[in-house]
Amino acid sequence: MSEKTARVYGAKARMALMVPSTNTVAETEFWRLAADGLTVHTSRMPFFADRHARPFDAMESELPRVIEEMNSAEPDVIAYGCTASSAKGDPRDYEKALSGKIGKPTVTAAGALLAALRVFGAKRIALVTPYPQEINDKERRFFAENNIEVVEDESIIVDSDAPAFKNMHSVPTNVLTERATALGSRKDVDAVVLSCCDMPTLDAIPAIEEAIGKPVTSSVQALFWSAARAAGIGDPVPGRGQLLAGG
Repeated sequence: MSEKTARVYGAKARMALMVPSTNTVAETEFWRLAADGLTVHTSRMPFFADRHARPFDAMESELPRVIEEMNSAEPDVIAYGCTASSAKGDPRDYEKALSGKIGKPTVTAAGALLAALRVFGAKRIALVTPYPQEINDKERRFFAENNIEVVEDESIIVDSDAPAFKNMHSVPTNVLTERATALGSRKDVDAVVLSCCDMPTLDAIPAIEEAIGKPVTSSVQALFWSAARAAGIGDPVPGRGQLLAGG
């Protein structure tokens, strides 16, 4: 029997990925990172910033339905792919609460970023996002509450709808690399964080790391790494940054 005819999708693990319905990046980059035998199954959380004064709260109110649908695929681990909504308090508390509701190991984007920074031993970071400044300020407070100092932050806004949380996927890799390199080159910065699961980062991370000689992580990269570890998978992913290179 050939390898192709013997293949069983998800033989290593099934990852369930929960993302805001507007997100088009996280699923794409998870598949780019997934080795053979690891499958990704996405559930979308309704997110309509133009309909709700508090769109993240409205999105989370839909979680019971989304969780039921997602669990029907019988995943091994859940990855909660929204940094802005998971960046609150100690993310381990939110992950524990989600795991209790879902019945499966659950990791969040914000929690994964903190875990990655602990691996790097980083205490002072440069933060680059496609968010409006109010979300950057929220994330600054979140990192401070978790003993990480944001030395400097920058929003890369390239689309007029970005302040309404739309089209964040449109940040070009070359622009992201240039701006993150400039911030990360500061002597008082230990690492660079590229925050937002809807901003493409996989191609930028190795270029920034090479330019500044410091570790770089992103919401999607860290979330995939954390979910893989929770599923018992430690295979290295070469060419996608220091975090994934060591397995």
